[in-house]
Amino acid sequence: MQFTFACKRKRCYSKNANFAPLPSGQDGERYKGRFTGLSVEIVDPEQAKSLHDNGCFGKGSKSRGGPESGDEDESLLLGMEESCFLAHYLNVLDITNLAGNFMDFHMFVEVAKDQNDKFVENLASYVYLKSKNWVIKSGIKFGGDFLIYKQSPRLYHASFLVIVQRPGDTDHYQSKNLKGVQRVAETSDKDVLILTVQPPKEISSSRDLKEATVTETIVRRFNYLTFVQSKQQ
Repeated sequence: MQFTFACKRKRCYSKNANFAPLPSGQDGERYKGRFTGLSVEIVDPEQAKSLHDNGCFGKGSKSRGGPESGDEDESLLLGMEESCFLAHYLNVLDITNLAGNFMDFHMFVEVAKDQNDKFVENLASYVYLKSKNWVIKSGIKFGGDFLIYKQSPRLYHASFLVIVQRPGDTDHYQSKNLKGVQRVAETSDKDVLILTVQPPKEISSSRDLKEATVTETIVRRFNYLTFVQSKQQ
């Protein structure tokens, strides 16, 4: 039985919509972000719109999606993984702390690890999924680490609920936990993707992440009726 994943287009999509997968960084443009303690904030409205329109990065501080409330003081909030990706892998974002000091890769990772001891694994998963052209959003609403979309959340529903774990972690392979995650995902027509990440021994620069390995496990309940119908077609 060949595996196919859900890629459900939204009914209210715009047929003329055209989304760039990544910020272009034309003419040496660099985005300015401020680390607030929980996320990285883009205050400039033009830069906020540009980042969200080109890659669907971040969410509006007063909106469900991009900064679309119309309020002048609305900013764009970037998650820790996408901030690190933009700053140290695409090299289009400069991050400063509240004191106005520039945050290099090592400083940012140490602060992020204080927030989440699984940050390095999450970052490796984020870069890995980006290399496969997925648009990545937070999955905390559904009990996971990420939600991944084809092209744009404006056009498609999420295809996968992503869970990141270390080698040896078995929490999500326990039957009650696995069934719970599956049911949450299936009620919204998603599959579960478990990424097992072996992190590098040390990570002092962005290049060290190349030493990480990522293994995919897709979890789906076997539906006999669907299987029979697919064979009859």
